[in-house]
Formats: sequence, C-alpha cells, structure tokens
Amino acid sequence: MTPEEMIETGKKLLNYLKENKLPIALIAILVSGLAVVSVSYFNKKTREYEKAWRTIGELTTEVDTLEFQGKETNRDETLNSAIEGYKKVLEGSTAGKAAPWALFQLGNTLYTAKKYDEAVAQYKEFLDHYGDHPLAPMVRQSIAYAFEEKGHFDAAIQYLQGNAPPDNPYFTAQEKWDIGRCLEKMGQLEEARKAFQEAVHLAPQSPWGGLAQYRLDRMK
Repeated sequence: MTPEEMIETGKKLLNYLKENKLPIALIAILVSGLAVVSVSYFNKKTREYEKAWRTIGELTTEVDTLEFQGKETNRDETLNSAIEGYKKVLEGSTAGKAAPWALFQLGNTLYTAKKYDEAVAQYKEFLDHYGDHPLAPMVRQSIAYAFEEKGHFDAAIQYLQGNAPPDNPYFTAQEKWDIGRCLEKMGQLEEARKAFQEAVHLAPQSPWGGLAQYRLDRMK
C-alpha cells in the first residue's frame, strides 16, 4: 500500500466510523491496525533506501580499488558487474535521493570502461533529471572529459566553459587548464596560451596552475 493509498483508506475509515458511530474501543483497534500497516510500509521503504546507498558504496569501492591498484586481471568483469549493479539500483523505485549518485557513478564507471558514448548518455540523463543537483558541475566536466577522449574538443570546451563557480579561483583555474589543454590539441596555440596564463594567474600554487605553467614553458 502506497502513502497515497493509505491516506485515502484513512479518509474512508474515518467517514465510516463517523457514519456508523462505532464504539471507541473498536475505533482504536481499527486505527491501530492502519498505523501498523503504515509503519511497516515506511520501514520497508527505509530498508530498501539504505540498501541502495550501501550498494552504491560497495560498487564505488570496488571500482576505485581496481583503479588505485591498477589491476588488469578481471578488470572488464569488475567494471561490467559494477555497471549492472548501478543499473539495478536505478531500476527500483526506492533509490530516492540516492538515484543521482547512482546515475553519476554509472556514468563514471562507463567512462572508466572507455565506453564514452554510453557514459555521455548517462551523464546527459543526469542533467535532464537533476540539473540543479550539487553534482551537476562535475557531471558537465565529466561529459567534457569524455568528449576530449573521443577527440571532440569543441564539444568538450562547450561543457567546460562557465562550469566553475565564479567566486572560486581554484576551480576556475582547473577550468582554464582543461580548456587550454583542448585548445592546444586543436592547434589553437595562442588561445591555449591565454587559458594557461589565466590558470596560473588565478591559482599559481594549485596543481592546475602548476600544470598550466609547465605547458607554457614547453610552448616557448
């Protein structure tokens, strides 16, 4: 029984009690029975919701461990198993707030498996459903990286531009570094140099500033 069905049942029960003037004891029994059903329903949903989070955590750990250790043994098997696991979480109606994370990690795992077209499709589905989610900037960045891997540098730059918070020089430096890298691969060296210079100016002590300075030194 869904929450909507329980509300409707409750209304019908109260009307019936009012019309038939049943004894207080019987009313208490009927209401208690409805309460037990409600609690059981929400407990079941909570367990399923917690299971979704637990599954996401386990799958993410498996993939991260695979990448950290750099193992090639059973790599495809592990990644494909994780992909199917995330899909199973998303197939259920109980993922709730865990759904955006499952969708994001599904895209990431497809990216790790070098299935870039499928990864982009999942990332775009995320943006279609959860465009205002805190993960959305990371998803747009991930789309850009997938396009970069495929050699679609123009498309990558479109997803990178304006993605970083305007008041955060650290992330903006990363954005400039990413854009500069794509521009350099496109042969637009002057534009790439400007992007690298901005990255260095914004956050000279950051990894992105350091990488940008390295590219500038190589371009001289």
